[in-house]
Amino acid sequence: MDAAQISSGIVEHSRQARLSGTSPELWRKRLETLIAAQSEVAGPIRVRDVKPVAEAAGGSNGTLLFRASYRAEGQPVEKAFVLRFLPTNGLFHHYDVKEQFDLQRSLESTSVPVASQVWLDEKGKYLERPGYVMERVEGTSSPMAWMTSGIIHDASPSDRRQMSLAYLSALADIHAVDWKALGLDWLEERATGTRPIERETNWYWDALVWSENAEYIKIFEPIRSWLIVNEPDDMEIVLCHGDANYGNYLFKGTTITAVLDWEMSFLGTRECDVAFMHIGDQILLDGVPMPEGSLTYEERKTEYERISGYKLRHLEYFELFVAYRLGIINVLAMKHFPPEVLESFGPVMRRGPDICRARAEALGVSMP
Repeated sequence: MDAAQISSGIVEHSRQARLSGTSPELWRKRLETLIAAQSEVAGPIRVRDVKPVAEAAGGSNGTLLFRASYRAEGQPVEKAFVLRFLPTNGLFHHYDVKEQFDLQRSLESTSVPVASQVWLDEKGKYLERPGYVMERVEGTSSPMAWMTSGIIHDASPSDRRQMSLAYLSALADIHAVDWKALGLDWLEERATGTRPIERETNWYWDALVWSENAEYIKIFEPIRSWLIVNEPDDMEIVLCHGDANYGNYLFKGTTITAVLDWEMSFLGTRECDVAFMHIGDQILLDGVPMPEGSLTYEERKTEYERISGYKLRHLEYFELFVAYRLGIINVLAMKHFPPEVLESFGPVMRRGPDICRARAEALGVSMP
């Protein structure tokens, strides 16, 4: 099974799990109930064309596209929207749709391209699941296996380069956000700890303990301790996207129209996002040749430094931290997916922890 099949298979299974026990018609009724409850909205209200997102999008939340018509302030409204809702059985131990909604709403006043947030159903009063609605942004994202199919794979070499540069520019814009001025200091409460990487390391450790996978708890425990003890103390703290892969960036031509999927966002360092796709590609796309025009990891680092004016530091440390995060996500997926799925995707799921372990041993971490 090649990378493209694995990528699409994981996304399709995740989608089926999130929509299990529901139907487009059921979601249509729920959405009409949510819209009708809004004070600025008047009838008649009509929701139609409810459907899942395309293969390129995955994420740990449920996602549906729909169109809605209604009246607001005396004028007819006809718009395309996106619904994000919490799954019954999620990949992570903690979800909070209000945090995701508030973060993206805060970013609407910055240079970071995000979708406009519209309605929040924090407790699931109308949707029967906690969720929120945002306006749909025109654009297309890439599948996880971006080197084998999709908009980046199909682009010309020159366009691939421009898309890579646009991605790095978006990262630089995210990192330049004044998160304190935007009131995003609540991100400091994601997990226990006094420093940003310590907190995020503990957040994923809590998820791993929740998974009850004793084999991998034993493997990741010394890596967690090493990351906390060796966290650099001379770093600028920035807002990190947290899931900085091409699949979460909508492109129109070579321009990014929106950055998606903020549920993994945290306060960290620029290096955490810059290294993210490199480690992710090692897990899913190991051995796949990079299409002409795409920036290599070394070129991405150089171009990010040029665009941002920032010199990346302590990269071996932060590459291990990213491998730790992605390795634990792979372990969570092992719990999330049934045995018949793991039979096909198991080698990829185990590759993340294996890469993390190898990187830890190379840095002198004593492993069991």
